[in-house]
Amino acid sequence: MPPRLLSTASQVQSLFTAPPLLSTQGFCWHGAHVDCRWEPPGAIEEEVSTPWHSVVLFTQFPESEPVWAERSIDGRFKSERVHPGDILVLPAGVGQRSRWNVPGEFMNLVFETAALGRSLDEAADGTTFELIPHFATQDLLVLQLGLCLRRVLQSGGERLYAEALTTALAVHLLQTYATRKPQLKTYGNGLAKPQLERVMDYIHSHLDADLSLETLSTLVGMSAHYFAQLFKQSTGVAPHQYVIRCRVQQAKTLLAQPDLPIADIACRVGFAHQSHLNRHFRRLVGTTPGQWRQANRF
Repeated sequence: MPPRLLSTASQVQSLFTAPPLLSTQGFCWHGAHVDCRWEPPGAIEEEVSTPWHSVVLFTQFPESEPVWAERSIDGRFKSERVHPGDILVLPAGVGQRSRWNVPGEFMNLVFETAALGRSLDEAADGTTFELIPHFATQDLLVLQLGLCLRRVLQSGGERLYAEALTTALAVHLLQTYATRKPQLKTYGNGLAKPQLERVMDYIHSHLDADLSLETLSTLVGMSAHYFAQLFKQSTGVAPHQYVIRCRVQQAKTLLAQPDLPIADIACRVGFAHQSHLNRHFRRLVGTTPGQWRQANRF
């Protein structure tokens, strides 16, 4: 009997006892969705699959006892010890069931099938790359990227940074767990001057918008991965870092208007809220927006 296909988020949620601690919910970062959960001991008794690729990242367990799981993936069964930092690779359409003995925290890093290929090639379709199922496997890079994505969710979300992380994760999955390894190109000269000017003009004209890596890379007709690589070669910083610097600089200009609330300034320059502006302003300028306004009265 084929596995039951779970094609909606609510069907996946029905497998667990509680809502996620953190989640992208109805939005995605360049075709990627993320959630973080804490689950008691339990089991997924029925064999299920999804139409998207999933990476399960185990992040935290109690220290009192070893963690064991009995798992079936794509018809293969294994009883295995699980450690923080281990991942499972569950490709689209592959059936799996599992049982685990202790509570623990884990993250679901989910990619729409076409999204993996698009990270490297905008013309790629959903069949361009195929992942190989993996039982519990230690992968420190996925752990690092996953924890960074969790911090983005906790802080309210910086889309450009999150998309940079999910793009890096997608490329790593293709290099490490795909049936066919991609041939990565290397460039040394950055974006052409007209391309860089087009992107910079767009950024400065849309600082108040929810800028995405996909939008910026499409402006110059290349994939997110190569765009981010070439942009950094041209400017010395990643796209999300450049945008934050531009937003902080624009905030300085608006702070010269003494009657304009700092919360309004934060929204006008594209930050999610005032504390979001405060955090980056202090990091780049060395003081808070309010303190800077006081010291620079015109």
